[in-house]
Amino acid sequence: MTLGLKAGINLFQTNFDGFVLNDPVDTAFLNNNQTFFNIGAGAYFFTETYYLGLSVPNFLPNKHLDSSNTVAPIGIDEAHFFFTGGYVFNVSDNVKLKPAFLAKAVSGSPIALDVTANVLIQERFEIGAAYRLDDSFSGLASFRVTPELRIGYAYDYTTTALGDFNSGTHEVFILYDLGLEIFNKGYEKSPRFF
Repeated sequence: MTLGLKAGINLFQTNFDGFVLNDPVDTAFLNNNQTFFNIGAGAYFFTETYYLGLSVPNFLPNKHLDSSNTVAPIGIDEAHFFFTGGYVFNVSDNVKLKPAFLAKAVSGSPIALDVTANVLIQERFEIGAAYRLDDSFSGLASFRVTPELRIGYAYDYTTTALGDFNSGTHEVFILYDLGLEIFNKGYEKSPRFF
């Protein structure tokens, strides 16, 4: 099991100079500079066949443009919760099935759920599909050119009203493993990377 903590600072700046406003004294459009602290934590457990992870990247809610200097609070950072997991099924000596999920929750929004399934053939070719609940479908294919280099293609199609304004997203990706031991601790054992 691995645990992680994070601490940081968010610098938030707005500059509405140059905006043409119907009401030039609208306080919602005042320039604003704010600094916010954030802390987060996560836990990740994995074996040779499955993994589970839970994280909260920012425990501290922040209000950008809050009511102390504007009409109403807008732009609020709430705590986001992420829960993920996956499993590797050995279908045969040359085929592995890798289902996985990612659930995301935040106050005031419905839970978002991604479900994926990839098939790895002879440790070289991978093909898969994903579904984001009430949002999109995706497909991908990749090929391991060398033990260090993998190339692939992914396509994402939106099923929401945003789909009326686009025809999907095409992505080409290149993954290269530098082989640096400091970055590989546990990487080669996690089923996410089979």
